[in-house]
Amino acid sequence: MRTLVTGGAGFVGSHIVEALLNAGHEVLVVDNLATGSRSNLAPQAQFRLVDITNRDELRAAFAAYKPEVVLHQAAQTLVAASTSDPIRDSQINVVGTLNMLEAAGLAGVRKIIFASSGGTVYGNPERQPVVETEPLRPISPYGVSKVAGEHYIRVLCERHGMIYTNLRYGNVYGPRDIPASQHVITAFLHAIARGSQPVIEWDGEQSKDYVYAADVAQANLFALEQGDKESFNIGSGSEISVNNIFKLICQLAGVEVEPIRAPKRSGDVRRFTLDCSKAERLLNWRPATSFQDGLRGTVEFYLGTKRVHAATG
Repeated sequence: MRTLVTGGAGFVGSHIVEALLNAGHEVLVVDNLATGSRSNLAPQAQFRLVDITNRDELRAAFAAYKPEVVLHQAAQTLVAASTSDPIRDSQINVVGTLNMLEAAGLAGVRKIIFASSGGTVYGNPERQPVVETEPLRPISPYGVSKVAGEHYIRVLCERHGMIYTNLRYGNVYGPRDIPASQHVITAFLHAIARGSQPVIEWDGEQSKDYVYAADVAQANLFALEQGDKESFNIGSGSEISVNNIFKLICQLAGVEVEPIRAPKRSGDVRRFTLDCSKAERLLNWRPATSFQDGLRGTVEFYLGTKRVHAATG
């Protein structure tokens, strides 16, 4: 199958590209390399340097390649950045998504798989674990942009004769992330690797649903032929606090360090756990990686296998 992955050189996108190639699919990566890297990609993946906010270049890339399925991962993903500059956030996440949809419609794309955000589109939900029918009440501009993206995809796919699947990710972690993502696990590990103090914002008792990047990639793979016109939570179905994550990372890394305490980030939610039973039922997907195993693999990637083995015996 001819697939196109926007943002495919980035953290999550590169894991999706890897899963697609391993399954025998053709892949074109469209990325502006603002946060991604060519080094994340296997040689079999085709690459085109394009920004999704550049309407003409995006249309040209789609027209030349003519993908059957587009996996739209490119986005501005920082909640704090969306709060400080909501216009830039909407230009990338809303206008960029509209550019992608236009290019896909003109190129005769069959299906769009959209990376939405289970951690932000629901805001502070009344019930946990959160099901897909929970009202979408985001409390950050980033969450608003993802809700808008879901609606634009639903409406414009109908207009262009395309089908779609929205995947609402939990907090994704794993290898190839970068400090600029401000993801807590990555931030902790980069601080430890530099010999500096990790920062814990709020009181550290905020508790989220964390899902391993390779498991997210598999969900996208399963959505190629399933889950049409549906939205799915993609998470672990459990939650863990930032304080507990910090303790586990220190144990795995064999370090004793006192964290710096900082204020709450604007737009952050207190807790969320995603009910992923719909994905299990309709996509035949469930997370295959326990948090302990995923965290160990992540620590090994950033700090080195020997250091982790020595710390854990």
